[in-house]
Amino acid sequence: MSPRFTAAELVACVRGVEPTVIVTTPEAHAVAGEVAARTRLPVAVVPERFAATRRVLDMNPPADATVAVVHTSGTTGAPKPVHQRQAPMAKRVPLSAAPIQLGPGCRYATASAFHHQAGVGVLMVAMAVGATLVPVSSFSPTTWHELEPLGITHAVVVPALIEAALAARTLALPTLEWIVYGSSPLHPDTTRRLLREFPRISLVQQLGQTEGSPITTLTHRDHVEALHHAPQRLRSVGRPVPTSELRIEDPDGEGIGEICSRADHYFSADADGWLRTGDMGYVDDDGYVFLVARKHDVINRGGDKVYPSEVEIAIASHPSVREVAVAGVPDRSLGSTPHAWIVPVDLARPPSPDELFNHTRARLAGFKVPRVWHFTDELPRNPSGKVLRRLLKS
Repeated sequence: MSPRFTAAELVACVRGVEPTVIVTTPEAHAVAGEVAARTRLPVAVVPERFAATRRVLDMNPPADATVAVVHTSGTTGAPKPVHQRQAPMAKRVPLSAAPIQLGPGCRYATASAFHHQAGVGVLMVAMAVGATLVPVSSFSPTTWHELEPLGITHAVVVPALIEAALAARTLALPTLEWIVYGSSPLHPDTTRRLLREFPRISLVQQLGQTEGSPITTLTHRDHVEALHHAPQRLRSVGRPVPTSELRIEDPDGEGIGEICSRADHYFSADADGWLRTGDMGYVDDDGYVFLVARKHDVINRGGDKVYPSEVEIAIASHPSVREVAVAGVPDRSLGSTPHAWIVPVDLARPPSPDELFNHTRARLAGFKVPRVWHFTDELPRNPSGKVLRRLLKS
């Protein structure tokens, strides 16, 4: 339990995941006491130093042994616990490590919190293949440059950091060979610049969830070929990983439906064996998977469906837009209408709403174009880098 959160925030999380005990550090003991009083749960204080033990570790645990209990990111509400077990975890390792050539002698840097999938997943994979894990508290253009003496070869980052580090000219690290990213696609111009200025760096995007990861992979070769022949492919999340199956459930007339996947390395799936991701998307003729929205984020505007990702891509092509998020806001007559939240390249000189409307309307049908534009210096994100649309809408 962290002292960064209020007792009210923590009580909401506790009620969502139904724990049996509250674990806290000494510095957060007071906050934990408040939460315990409201939830009637016992409190266990973790010491600053643990005593040494001679207990022999079981190096051959049963296949169904729980390796970790990881909570979902909570983009729709309270996080949900997922038991990650030994056998699926072992099968997951080569699928995550092979595309980025991770193994002994590699140094893998991550700022992802270990209580989220992006953090604990990296930890398990790096440990399994004999790589060195380099955890840092946070990534920024400044802290990124401080990694240079650590000799990192691999790093997990979000596209926003890549953009910021390129702008600050701090991305260059002499030993860096692989960048793994997720949560959103890289802009084609960013990809082109990165590969041109840093030819020794390879790029990989992986799509995954707490319930199962990886689901798809966009390899470095995919990035290179896309720049030459099919730039739209950079908006995809790649193709299904080997040993997995993927289908689009209940597709509409445009082939868009819920992305469902089945594989032995997933931790949680429905009774029929399929993991229903909650992501809406489609598969092109070459097998590349494209996301258009989370299922709960699809905007129903007077009976017409609006997919936020499609609108965001159109808006993001404006040269004065650094980042954008689109979400549906309740409307009395239409049910819901798309609003756009814009992070301008220059906060002092943002593009005008009329300019953004005309730019987007030239690329999309009229009902998909936002009529309301909000300007902000940053978008709210969870620790995994995903935009929290529910906070925008509220």
